[in-house]
Amino acid sequence: MAKRQALIEKLWLIGAILVDLADDILDETFEILKVGAEWLVDLAGSLVTVVDWILDHISWGITYFGLLFLRRVHNTRMSLIKYRRQIQNGAFYFIVSGLAIAFLFSHYINYAYSYNGRTMGIVREQKDVLEVLDLASEELTQEYGLKVAIDGDSDITFKPVLSFKKEIDKPDNVLKKFTYMGDIQTKAYGFYVNGIRIGTVQSEEIGNSVVQTIINRYIKGNAGDYDYVGINEKVRISEVDVPLTQINSKDALLKIIDQGAINEYRTTDENGNETVVKEEVPILTVKTVGEETFTETIKYETKTVESDSYYEGDEFVQTAGSDGKRAVTARVTRVNGEIVTREDLRNEVIIQPVTKVIIKGTKERPPTVGSGTFILPVNGGVDTSSFGWRWGRMHEGIDIGASTGTPIMASDGGTVITAGWNGGYGLCVDIDHGGGYMTRYGHCSSIYVSVGEQVFQGQTIAAVGSTGWSTGPHCHFEIRIDGVAYNPLDFL
Repeated sequence: MAKRQALIEKLWLIGAILVDLADDILDETFEILKVGAEWLVDLAGSLVTVVDWILDHISWGITYFGLLFLRRVHNTRMSLIKYRRQIQNGAFYFIVSGLAIAFLFSHYINYAYSYNGRTMGIVREQKDVLEVLDLASEELTQEYGLKVAIDGDSDITFKPVLSFKKEIDKPDNVLKKFTYMGDIQTKAYGFYVNGIRIGTVQSEEIGNSVVQTIINRYIKGNAGDYDYVGINEKVRISEVDVPLTQINSKDALLKIIDQGAINEYRTTDENGNETVVKEEVPILTVKTVGEETFTETIKYETKTVESDSYYEGDEFVQTAGSDGKRAVTARVTRVNGEIVTREDLRNEVIIQPVTKVIIKGTKERPPTVGSGTFILPVNGGVDTSSFGWRWGRMHEGIDIGASTGTPIMASDGGTVITAGWNGGYGLCVDIDHGGGYMTRYGHCSSIYVSVGEQVFQGQTIAAVGSTGWSTGPHCHFEIRIDGVAYNPLDFL
């Protein structure tokens, strides 16, 4: 213990001597400079005298400074011996204070870490962040399906901070902060259309795949079968730095493209009123040019033929029309599948179209008012039951037997007042001929006129049938005057 104490005293003594010696050297240096300045002034007056003077003083100076140095060394030694206790105490307090400051610095001075300028938290050591960056990059890569790399040199910065009473992140917390941070920047590829970025994808290959998917929608077979296939708009796919959350999948980018865009423009009417028009337009349009062979319909023509065999107003189809078909080979330009230009190269008719022929009557129509004379309503019919009493009751007309569907004609011109079901008469037509005259046609199978329609003598109004109270197909025919039935045979 005594040796150790003696060693410490010697060290302090040597230190004191060196300090005192340094002070003396500085003082003497100042004096030399002062004397040297005066000496230079004198040197300017007489060069020869100065040379001699210099030689004398050099000799004197060596002797003087040697004695002075020895004196200072002696005085320094004596001072260190005299004040060694105070020096020892000062050194002790200096070392203790330094250790305390070092302890406080190491315990409360930590590091705030930031990602691209964004402060994330505080850690005790920089390695607590740097050692988890690779793991964080791997987890982000798996989660987003993208290649994510966090560079500790370029992306992460550290700053010493006083962390008294502040939360310190452990490596696990650092990892969570990085993996849950959605605005981490990554390399991706912007998808630009006419200079406007409409989306961002992970790779250039995905961007090109989106373009090819759009093109494939509008081509049949191989693209090599076309003279030209391409996108009308200028598409550019280039690298960008974006947050992870802004990167689109292939399907998401296709959906954006399919939604289209809104084009706005202004129009002015003849009165000077301005209107803003909005219309949906596609973001990408695919143009194809190539030779196509397809069948197309040949529309039939319609021809009207006038005939004096039929009354005016009568019109019927003599020949039904039907479309034809032809095979066409053409050079076709399409935009998004729609034909914009077509140049026919060859065509061949497969099925000839059939012209529709309509017969239009020109014969003057007979008057639709009663003439007072009547004709038998059914041609070739047989009188199967006469006017008069029958089976114990009055039969108020005559029955004209004929096959079902045989035309029934108006006995005279007039206005239809009944056309439909009429009890025992079945389907029935009544015609008012004016002057109190009315005719009835019963048991029809079909009716061709309607109430209020004006008919002429001989016009087909119905067809023979057996509806209502009937035992077989026939036309029950009545002539009434002021509602009273008369024997039709008396008027024919």
